[in-house]
Amino acid sequence: MASLNRKELILNCMRDKNFVTVEYLCSVLYVSGATIRRDLKELEESRQIRRTRGGALLIEGIANEDPLAMRENRNEMQKQIIASQACKFIKDGMTLFLDSSSTVFILARNLDQFSNLRIITNGVKTVLLLSDRKDIAVMCTGGSLRSGSKSLVGQSAVEYAGRFNADAVFMSSRGFSLSGGSTEASEDEYFIKREFISKSKEKYLLCDTSKMNSDYLCRTAPLTAFTEVITESQEVNALCRKHKKESCAKRPL
Repeated sequence: MASLNRKELILNCMRDKNFVTVEYLCSVLYVSGATIRRDLKELEESRQIRRTRGGALLIEGIANEDPLAMRENRNEMQKQIIASQACKFIKDGMTLFLDSSSTVFILARNLDQFSNLRIITNGVKTVLLLSDRKDIAVMCTGGSLRSGSKSLVGQSAVEYAGRFNADAVFMSSRGFSLSGGSTEASEDEYFIKREFISKSKEKYLLCDTSKMNSDYLCRTAPLTAFTEVITESQEVNALCRKHKKESCAKRPL
């Protein structure tokens, strides 16, 4: 097989899995480990992948994020189901951290059924959406604007969020899995979400199942850190609860 064709097949494998091992590529392409490592080296030099110990990560999956408008329209019905379930954990008078994700933005659309909420968010669109609600106090983190996601990030955003304690955080992630937890493609998003988690009594991860079994560069938190993982699938929700229960049972006393 020509080197050019083989490298394209490697990239196709990585677009499906994001991370692949040398062993896996050897098994599907029927070539030696030395050949695969040489191809990975050349792909890294062309800035298409990043090599890791025993494998490689696709840079497309690490660094790039879809614009928010595209993500809002993707799996919208599933996100509506998720938002409806998440509302069951909100009560009048609560202080909430909301991240800048498209799923949480849809949750914000459903907050008109509550009163006297205090919202702290790094989502520009969420701020604008709730700005006319007289019974919701909206607090914006400030920070550097990431235009694609319409999110505010950076040290000033993290420091602002760190001033407050919240009853709950509602957040999404780029990907999640039982073993990898919630993960982000961007370090900027990682830092602000970690701060939201650390300052919240209850933590809710809102992700549709298309994100399941996808692990990205930055591990935000294990699934056991969340009060609930909420997807559109009751089966997946139950699986996550079972995983949390079993993980907690294995912890030494």
